[in-house]
Amino acid sequence: MNSSTRYLSLLSALVVLVKGNPVPSALSELMNSGWTSGEELGTDGETGAPPKWEKMIKMLVHEVTTLRNQQFVEEFQKPVEEISSFSQHQVPSTPPHLSKTLCSTSNKEACLQEISRGLQVYQLLLQHVKAEYPQSTLLPSVTHQTTVLIGLVKDQMKVAEVVEDLSASERKRVLGEVSTGTEWERKTSVHAILRELRNFLVDTKRALRRMAKRGKDFQ
Repeated sequence: MNSSTRYLSLLSALVVLVKGNPVPSALSELMNSGWTSGEELGTDGETGAPPKWEKMIKMLVHEVTTLRNQQFVEEFQKPVEEISSFSQHQVPSTPPHLSKTLCSTSNKEACLQEISRGLQVYQLLLQHVKAEYPQSTLLPSVTHQTTVLIGLVKDQMKVAEVVEDLSASERKRVLGEVSTGTEWERKTSVHAILRELRNFLVDTKRALRRMAKRGKDFQ
């Protein structure tokens, strides 16, 4: 089966999965993101099973996207098509997008440190998501897989360069930025956290794939 046929089969399967779902799932995200490229979907002629981290990130992106959409519809009583109208809402403590310059060079350790550090911050911010959106059935899986992914990233780093866990003062600062404010502000912070976590995961997948293609032995 050629890459075009495989891609069309994937889209057909997704249409069946999301048909009738009141909250659009990953299909619209797939059509409007970097995941539609041959590199991101793994349709560039590569064979063999994808590495563990790649399968995990794909699942995480799907779950975070679904969770973000569900929270948006339920908490703001708006259709998911209006989700872009909330793009101005930000959380200061969310890690910035991965540095394209840093993670496009041969500096594997620096890139892995940036990924590990960012995931640890999001792991902490998910505590705020749990406090404000406790009814979510997807959140436990997202939290667990984020923790596992952090471990996979750390395992690839040199022992001397492993990023230390966030200090008590850092944890207090990060949670303090999102736990105060009005009910509306706390809800919008949850939305912003999930949106930016998804973006960070997509960046991470691309960075790790580049490492693998350069023979950096990331498994």
